[in-house]
Amino acid sequence: MTAPAQSDAEAPTAAPAPSAPGTVDDARTGSVAGAVGRRVGWSALVVVVSIVVLLVIWWAGLKIFSIDPLVGKTPADVWNFFFDNHPRLGVRPQSQTAGQARSDALSALWTTLTDAALGFVVGMVVALVVASLFVLFDAFEFAFMPIAMLLRSVPLVAMAPLILLIFGHTKVAITLVGTIVVLFPALINIVLGLRSAAPEALDVIRVNGGGRLSALVRVQIPSALPNLLAAVRISVPGAMVGAMLGEWISGFSGFGGLIATAHGLGHSTEVWALAFVGVVVSIALYAVVSVIESAALAAWGPDAGRS
Repeated sequence: MTAPAQSDAEAPTAAPAPSAPGTVDDARTGSVAGAVGRRVGWSALVVVVSIVVLLVIWWAGLKIFSIDPLVGKTPADVWNFFFDNHPRLGVRPQSQTAGQARSDALSALWTTLTDAALGFVVGMVVALVVASLFVLFDAFEFAFMPIAMLLRSVPLVAMAPLILLIFGHTKVAITLVGTIVVLFPALINIVLGLRSAAPEALDVIRVNGGGRLSALVRVQIPSALPNLLAAVRISVPGAMVGAMLGEWISGFSGFGGLIATAHGLGHSTEVWALAFVGVVVSIALYAVVSVIESAALAAWGPDAGRS
């Protein structure tokens, strides 16, 4: 006697095939690697093109405006300043060798990078804290924003001497100048990111009894990651500018101090050389941060794990 045939509803279903171990992690790793690879190639191209365009504009500007060679130095003069042991008269002081010129520039660059890093970190932390307070407390934004706009409306060149007058020619003053440069662009970007969180996600937090702080930590800060990384990217060159400005006004250390000293001694080629190196370093830092931004967004951004 044969057993009755089972109906489709009663038929046993096959167990789902187990997913291969590491599939999600492999997909995410591949996505991050692909994003980084694409960004590295694109950033390298941007750096090269930017430097070429800068050199062309530099050379053309000297020719078009017929700038006196005693004041306006060419890219060739800058190259000779750093690498020619026997340059023509006026390119470099005779008592200074090419090796000494490079050593002084590298030492000053390290100081400026340190000052810029301090201003960048403090500025980003303050921007994130203030932006969070804007979201948590409406009254805080109402009270703080006019002060922020007032500070923003004062030219930094006019504000920096006052900062140095109050705090003296110290690292604190230079860091504060860099912080001010970083703070306001970062603050605007982060506030926009925090307020771009999906209303549905915020409603879920409220329905489950969460307050504004819980919504900020669980939803708004993660959703603001693209804006936060964009703020980091645009603030890095600003931190370099702020550090050099503070050093230039104080006149003692870093690229800014070295430029102020060279200008006072009439070493025009050194001024141009240091300014050019500062611009190239800012472009390179921007490119590096762009690569880090791409990796972070590929790993944790809204489209993380997608090819």
